[in-house]
Amino acid sequence: MPITERHETVTLHAGNENLSIFHISDIHLCCSMAILDELKTLIFNTNPDLIVATGDYYDSAKGVRNFRNFLSEICKTHSVVLIKGNHDNMYGSKISNLLSGIENCFLVETSIYRYQSKKGYIYNITSWKHKHNLPRNTGEKNIVLIHNPEKIKTAELTGIDLILAGHLHGGQIILCRTSNNSYFPGCMFYNYCTDRKQIGSTTLIISKGLGDLLPFRINCPKEIVRITIN
Repeated sequence: MPITERHETVTLHAGNENLSIFHISDIHLCCSMAILDELKTLIFNTNPDLIVATGDYYDSAKGVRNFRNFLSEICKTHSVVLIKGNHDNMYGSKISNLLSGIENCFLVETSIYRYQSKKGYIYNITSWKHKHNLPRNTGEKNIVLIHNPEKIKTAELTGIDLILAGHLHGGQIILCRTSNNSYFPGCMFYNYCTDRKQIGSTTLIISKGLGDLLPFRINCPKEIVRITIN
């Protein structure tokens, strides 16, 4: 199944910005490099301003090494901001720490990456568990990365402009969309089985991901999400 590029637009600066973000999630690498080669081609052909990734990159020790090599290559030309998913911690810290220490690659589990766009706008990017350290009322925009959107607590969204998530894989089987734009039957089990959702002033965008632990999908394309902030 080839990668689909889904497009989303988020207005944070009344149309005065033009920031392109590639959102990658849920690759679930074992041994094959094919999905990474396709992903590299997409990135180098479209040249996004920033790449963010929201976890579950590998399902084997070889997978994490392949993913690290992929990061090392794309980080020569692009900044990457990422968090870990639940699968990325299964093999212990010795393996998961291979995602650290790559030049121009920023793991924001317990830190904030401060990004300035070409038009001079500032974005603070961090993980859900570190969100309480985000600056407030500064005119800067705050972006939070979370692997599993089901862990979002709506009472804790103050000051967050955009949340990017993965984990749900779109439910992997999509029979139809509901009236509120959720995916059926996944929405019977998950609150956020959808492409995006507006929660007050916070926009949530969820990737269907690029891979699966159980290798089947119905009407649920593997995707990266190209987000334009304007």
